[in-house]
Amino acid sequence: MNAYTVLASFYDKLNASVDYDGICRMIEGIFKENGIGQGATLLDLACGTGALTVRFAKDGYDMIAVDLSEDMLMTARDNSDEKELYPLYLCQDMRELDLYGTVDGGFCCLNSLNYLETEEDLQRVFARLKHFVAPGGIFVFDVNTEHKFRKTYAENTYVYDEEGVYCVWQNYPEESPLAASFELTFFVEGKNGKYTRLEESQRQVWFSPEAIERAYTSACFETVAVYGSPEKSAPAEHDDALYFVIRRQ
Repeated sequence: MNAYTVLASFYDKLNASVDYDGICRMIEGIFKENGIGQGATLLDLACGTGALTVRFAKDGYDMIAVDLSEDMLMTARDNSDEKELYPLYLCQDMRELDLYGTVDGGFCCLNSLNYLETEEDLQRVFARLKHFVAPGGIFVFDVNTEHKFRKTYAENTYVYDEEGVYCVWQNYPEESPLAASFELTFFVEGKNGKYTRLEESQRQVWFSPEAIERAYTSACFETVAVYGSPEKSAPAEHDDALYFVIRRQ
């Protein structure tokens, strides 16, 4: 798995279009439908810059947030401190998750599981979650679909032009297994108006719905629902992501 380094400083700018409020509403609604309300302890796995962590903490949940990248966690802590919110942040590989106790529920969003390299890695993640999600607890996660790898990623190049940073995101598809490598080139404006070039490489792997189900059912989770969008639509062929809701048995 790749830890975000250069991207951490610009992640929120480049993801300004992400509907974090909508994702939060979906997840919180699912929790409440299953008896998990304010005051519950939740895990944000692969929390990134803490966009969702902060929202749930503000809504009265006791948050534990885990990420592999120290840089992302530093940004997340800054974002929390600005709002006088103080979740517990832990720098851990999700495959080696180790909490101080159990949580009532949790989530892993923005295709973080696709950064795992193999199905064995996927199984290891759910095997660790088995130990820390309390029986009856709900876990919500999303993964990128085959359509996103073949059509949205493909060999496409995306350009982001934001204040103080210009980013070129180039995709390189792989077929066996189905995956995508990303080459990110940043041009960052300094105080003197000059730009510095920085580069970062990442990679995502596609996991079939069947492989995902095998991974979590082998770890004592059962399927509650699978959606094609945060609006809880039924999965469709052209969806870019699938949203899984599972329960710890």
